[in-house]
Amino acid sequence: MLSSKPYEPHTPSGRGATIADRSFLDFSVRELRALIDIYQWLVFARHPVSGSDVAEHLGKFGRLVQNDRRQNGILKLDGSKKEEVLLGEGFMPLHRDGAFMGNDIALVGICCVEYQNVTGGGRTFISDIASAIKEVPAAMLDVIREKGTEGKPVDSYYTKPSDTWLPIPGFIEVGGASYLNVIFAYGPGEKPSWLIRIPGIEDEQFQTIIETLCAALISEKYCYYHQWSEGELLLLDNRRTLHGREPFHGQRSLVNIQVVADA
Repeated sequence: MLSSKPYEPHTPSGRGATIADRSFLDFSVRELRALIDIYQWLVFARHPVSGSDVAEHLGKFGRLVQNDRRQNGILKLDGSKKEEVLLGEGFMPLHRDGAFMGNDIALVGICCVEYQNVTGGGRTFISDIASAIKEVPAAMLDVIREKGTEGKPVDSYYTKPSDTWLPIPGFIEVGGASYLNVIFAYGPGEKPSWLIRIPGIEDEQFQTIIETLCAALISEKYCYYHQWSEGELLLLDNRRTLHGREPFHGQRSLVNIQVVADA
């Protein structure tokens, strides 16, 4: 049964919730699907879970992503590879997991294993994109819908070739609704994990579109910033939200587990 008390949303738009009255492991797949459908992302607190526990429970939702960068479906993000961004300590703009790996990811679970002496930020942020883009001019959205974007991996983590621009649809369909599918660009001076462009338009127009989108998506009305504690879990709908990471220094170790969307 779902809790009889409604969970307080993280954003004024009504998305996101923190659940502290029950452990993630006590929820059935049916309950979790219903909550994710309502809130789009959930934080489970006060009932510490391990990465292996989360992977086992998320395996009930469907197939977990497995590759040579993961152990039993678990990717360790501990900041140890300073030369990279994703596996290092760098900033990660708003994005959707799986775009550069050829995977259609339905759910992402991020579990905090260690969080000690962290400075510079280190929060994970998630945006309610469906609500946020209502503030974006329709003409800009039409450009993205028509042209899509193209991305080029930079970090060695990604399996796609780094010498080729990969096409990325501007929107995707989920449950009969259309959701923005943009991976955001890095700013000047930021070490990139990827490069992004909109094909066929000038750089000035591209920058205007990206800056307008970003301003809407990271507005406090639609974006939630999560300050981590050890043992917490963030579970998010990867197709109806975008998420990112602040840069940081210190002992910040998370694990990432991805559930593949139904074919």
